[in-house]
Amino acid sequence: MKPMNILYLHAHDAGRYVQPYGFPFETPNLMAFARESVLFRKAFCVAPTCGPSRAALLSGQYPHQIGMYGLPGNHQGWVFDDYGKHLVNQLNKQGYQTVLAGAQHEGNHAEHFPEIEYERVLEREEPVREQDGEFYPETINKVEAFLATRKDERPFFLSVGIDEPHRDNIPRPELNLHGAGDRFSKTRYYDPDKLDYRYTAPPPWLPDLPELRKDMESYREGVQIMDEYMGRVLYALKHNGLEENTLVIITTDHGIEFAGGKKTLSEQGTQVMLMIRGPKGADTPFTGGKVVEPMVTQLDIYPTLCELLGMKVPQKLEGDSLLPLIAGQVEALHEAVFMEQTYHGNLEPLRAVRTERYKYVRRHLPVGPLMRADGPSSRVMEKIGWFDRPLGHEELFDLYLDPWEACNRVADPDYAEIKVELSARLDAWMQETGDPFPTGIFPTPPNE
Repeated sequence: MKPMNILYLHAHDAGRYVQPYGFPFETPNLMAFARESVLFRKAFCVAPTCGPSRAALLSGQYPHQIGMYGLPGNHQGWVFDDYGKHLVNQLNKQGYQTVLAGAQHEGNHAEHFPEIEYERVLEREEPVREQDGEFYPETINKVEAFLATRKDERPFFLSVGIDEPHRDNIPRPELNLHGAGDRFSKTRYYDPDKLDYRYTAPPPWLPDLPELRKDMESYREGVQIMDEYMGRVLYALKHNGLEENTLVIITTDHGIEFAGGKKTLSEQGTQVMLMIRGPKGADTPFTGGKVVEPMVTQLDIYPTLCELLGMKVPQKLEGDSLLPLIAGQVEALHEAVFMEQTYHGNLEPLRAVRTERYKYVRRHLPVGPLMRADGPSSRVMEKIGWFDRPLGHEELFDLYLDPWEACNRVADPDYAEIKVELSARLDAWMQETGDPFPTGIFPTPPNE
């Protein structure tokens, strides 16, 4: 087999609210892909905001280990401690042609992120956009052209970062997008007032109010746009004869942009879609419409690629290869998974450990959530009193009896042993990974 191509196809703020995970959103391209791939039912990011989450996936280390405590580059200024850890820079050494189309959130847009050495950045090619590394309506056209015309014999790593279903926080007057965050699309205009939300349910952990149903119907629109874009990339891969030798990874950075989702360590903030397929023409385990139940995290992607490619990297990888799990050689990869949050504009340090049944959260500040979600439904929830509640420094949830994490069991004597065990696990993880959380002293954003 020739060295495999890698297509990293990633959405923005999608969580796992797509059809292959059983949610009532029509995503026919993702559904067809799921039936040919391996779908991970309990896949988690390790941070519920874009920069830290993506940086962890593409370095194989936790955000605090690489210095990515919040928004990167020209936002808050967070950067890797060493961009030699970035997957792209390692694949360059393996002889890959590395190509970026659309969004990335690991480096500085304004300075064209020279520290991440993509050989080609399609937004820099005609027609050139002012801010490369962002997603535009014509980004998929450029991806289709790349797949149709490439003559390079080297394997490629193609990162396609789709901004949907992120809210429209970038004004684009030429598309009638004003950047107010009231629709779930950054590249296509639609009028939320013209959507029929009479038969739509709100996010299941939030109240059934008309404003929330309307916002959820808008989310459905954004997810369908995302599915269309992903479908076009997968179609081009197939019809240019490339899927037989291409490993395709489909995921997103973190949970959906509603109160209690993104910017929290809840299930709705940290659960993500993760499906991997191919290469179709090789004897690999990433085929056949398999569904894998045990917990995995996005940190497991990097070591999986290292095993598939026979690649050695300089840093210690915190995840484990997925190959033994999907081959049935082990029953589970992780007894526990860990998550973190520090900055996203505001400082709200949180750490959590999750086992199959329980989640223990430690909060540096006893009041929260502090970070507001964007959009109209967040304003509704703020009036109700969702934010700035006295939550205490510790939370413990029984996810089997309380999947929406509504009842904190940290003071319940029936859960005392579980609290002690999970607290010790979290302490050990923070010590092993050099987390500053126990000190309460956190780096200041470089741009402040």
